[in-house]
Amino acid sequence: MSKCWAKSTPLSLSEQMRQTLIDTLKTHLPLDLHARTLDETQVWELVLYASVQGLSLDRACQTLADVPSGNRVREHLKEAFDASAFSVLAVEEELNAALAQGLSPALTKRINRKRYDIGIDLVEIPYYGQPAQIDEEIRRGQARSGTTRFHAYATFVWADETMDQIVDRLLRQAKTIGLRIRRAYLDKGFARPAVFTLLRQKRIPYLIPLPIKGKTGGLKALCQGKASYRTRHTFNVGTSRAYTTDVILLCRYTKGRYGRHGCQWFAYAAYGMERVPLAQIFALYRRRFGMESGYRQMHQIRARTTSANPTWRLLLVGVAFLLYNVYIRFRQNGRQVNPYDRRARTPWLSLKRMAHMIIRLIEQRLGVADFQLGGAT
Repeated sequence: MSKCWAKSTPLSLSEQMRQTLIDTLKTHLPLDLHARTLDETQVWELVLYASVQGLSLDRACQTLADVPSGNRVREHLKEAFDASAFSVLAVEEELNAALAQGLSPALTKRINRKRYDIGIDLVEIPYYGQPAQIDEEIRRGQARSGTTRFHAYATFVWADETMDQIVDRLLRQAKTIGLRIRRAYLDKGFARPAVFTLLRQKRIPYLIPLPIKGKTGGLKALCQGKASYRTRHTFNVGTSRAYTTDVILLCRYTKGRYGRHGCQWFAYAAYGMERVPLAQIFALYRRRFGMESGYRQMHQIRARTTSANPTWRLLLVGVAFLLYNVYIRFRQNGRQVNPYDRRARTPWLSLKRMAHMIIRLIEQRLGVADFQLGGAT
C-alpha cells in the first residue's frame, strides 16, 4: 500500500512579508472585535494598504472592494486607540516591541557581539490643527510647509520634553535590545549643554554639528587659517547660560563644487573623539545620513491622515517604520546576480518593489472597487 504526503506550498515572498506584518501587528496591537463583524486581519490589511499607497484610510477603503467603509473602520480604531496620553505611551511601547521583534536573528546576534555607531534625529510631520486633548501633543519649530506646529517622533515626543530627556529615553530603549554604543552622531537640533552633559555622564563619544552664525563673533571667529583643528570654546560668555565644550573645526576645500572656492568650515561639538584623525571626522558624521535616507523612505510608505488623534498618528508612523524594517530584513535575505557583473551581488528587493508586491497581493485578496467615470452619454 503506497503512502501519499501532501506537499505544503511555500509562501510567496509577498505573502511572507504580509504574514510577518499581520502577525506582528496582531501580537502587539490586538483589536477587540468580538462584538463587531469586522475582521482583525482585514482591518490591518487596510491599514497596510493605505500605508504602502500613501493614502488615507478612507481612500484605501474606497479603492478596495468588499471591505467596510472607512468611517466604520476608523470608528473602531478610534475606540481602540483613543487620544489620551496613556494610550499614546501604551501604543509607543508596543510599537517599539514590534520593531524589536522584527530584527532578524542574525542581526540580533551581531548586536550582542560588538559596539555600534548610532544616529539620533527627530522626525517632524507638519500639523495644521489644534491638539486633540492637551497642548503638549504639538511641538513648535521653524516654519515649514506653511506651519510652525509638528508632531515629532524619535519616540513619541511631547512638547514639554527637553532634548536631553528625549536622548535619555532613546538610549534606554537601545539598552533593552542589547545594543552597545560605540559612538553617537546627533542632529544639530540636539546641540544643547544638557545633551552634552548626559552623553558624557554615560561615557558615549559623540559628534554634534554646531551652527556657524554671524560674520565675526562666536564660532565664526574660530574659522581661521587653512587647516582643520581641535579646540575648546566657551559659548554665551558672561551669561548664566555659559558653557564650555570641545569643538572640532573642519576646513574642507570645495574645489569649485556648487560654485564655491576655498575653504568651507564645519564645526562639531565632540567628546571621546581624540584618537580619530581629523581627516576622518567628516566621513564619520556622514554615516548619519543613511538614517535620514531611511526617514525619507519611511515617508513614502506612510498613510496620510488629517486626524488630531496623536495615538492614531503615532500608529501610522509606527506601521511605516515596521514596513521599512520588514523591507530591510527581507532585502538582506534576497539578493540576485547583477546581469552586468555576475561577480557582484546586488539587492533584489527595492522599497518600491516591496510596496508594489504588497499592493498587488492585498488587491488580489480583497478585490478592487469598480469605479464608474461620469461624462456625456
